[in-house]
Amino acid sequence: MKRFSKTSVIKRTAGILRGNEGTSLILVSIIAILIITCVVILHVTTSSLWASADLQKYQDQAYVLATSMGDSIDDLVDEGKINIASYNGQVFINDSTLPASSVTAQVKQNADGNYEVTVTATAGNGKATYIYKATYRGSGTSYTRVY
Repeated sequence: MKRFSKTSVIKRTAGILRGNEGTSLILVSIIAILIITCVVILHVTTSSLWASADLQKYQDQAYVLATSMGDSIDDLVDEGKINIASYNGQVFINDSTLPASSVTAQVKQNADGNYEVTVTATAGNGKATYIYKATYRGSGTSYTRVY
């Protein structure tokens, strides 16, 4: 098999393209289409990655809001500073002053007589929601958490 040197192949290709105007136009069109396709694919990929990162950020914010509020309520209950039964059936925390986020806490008594505290946090104008639940048994200012 005869080998061609690199320079002779390039010269030969250049000669063919110079002699055939239609062939060179088709080749340039194909190269342009390939470049445009690569740019579009790159744009779509980066857009979807940014959208995914934004959603993850909102989910993380909702998780942190709900768990921190739930832990604060748990500390207040453990210290006897809050009587859960007095808030039965009510939303006792409703904070929507946060930018693009809100936190609500509600107490309901279930069929077993235990009190279920539900903290719902929403972030990113409703794009992500996290619900934290804790169950307590007791009365007055003496409650223990049921796991």
